[in-house]
Formats: sequence, structure tokens, C-alpha cells
Amino acid sequence: MIPPQILAAGAAGALLAGFLGGWAVRDWKADSEALSAVNRLIETKDRMQAKVDAKSTAFEAFRASIEPQRAEMHSTIERIYKDVQVPSDCALRPDALGVLELARSRANAATGGQSGEPVPDDPAHPGDRP
Repeated sequence: MIPPQILAAGAAGALLAGFLGGWAVRDWKADSEALSAVNRLIETKDRMQAKVDAKSTAFEAFRASIEPQRAEMHSTIERIYKDVQVPSDCALRPDALGVLELARSRANAATGGQSGEPVPDDPAHPGDRP
């Protein structure tokens, strides 16, 4: 027969091994959950960054598309006011007012998601066609 002290020591050793094993497994599980959380965070960050990149790319494309209009408007205003002496009342000339009104209407239309471009008059094709 096995002495009870050795049985008690064996049971204590098995209990200690089980406790330490459980502790190690729980530690591994906690590490796995932490890694999973970090991976989800990285995926979320990448997804959000992709959204920001898409919006930035769309804005840059929009900005590039209106750059010729902006440059044309700038040169038109510059040409209008190149040699003009500014009167003391600083009245706006009618041709410059048209350019500024067009810019304002484009900006307001772009805010609402519309193109803001009027239908151009085509001098080659008169408007009174049948």
C-alpha cells in the first residue's frame, strides 16, 4: 500500500501542476485575445484610412478639374483690371461682375452637388433651329 503522505504529496503536486497549467493556458488565451483586438484595431484603422484616402483622391481630382476654370477666371479678372485706375468709390465694372457672379453660382452649385456649369451658347448652331 502507498503511504498517505506520498498520496497527499502526489495530489498536491497534481493540483499545483493543474493550477500552473491552467494559469499558463489562461495567459495564452489572454495574449491571443489581445492580439485579436490589436488586429481588429489595425483592420479598422486601415479601413478608415482607405476612406480618408478615397475622399482625398476625389477632392484632388475635383480640384484638378476646376483648376483650368480657376486659372481662366483669375486671368479674366486680371485682364479686366490690368490698367484700370481704381476710383475712389471702387465700383465694380459690369464685365467683372459677370465673372464673379459665375464663380459664385458655380460655388453654390458645387455645394449642392450640381455641376454649376451653364449650357454654353454654340455660335455655330443658332438656337432657333426647328
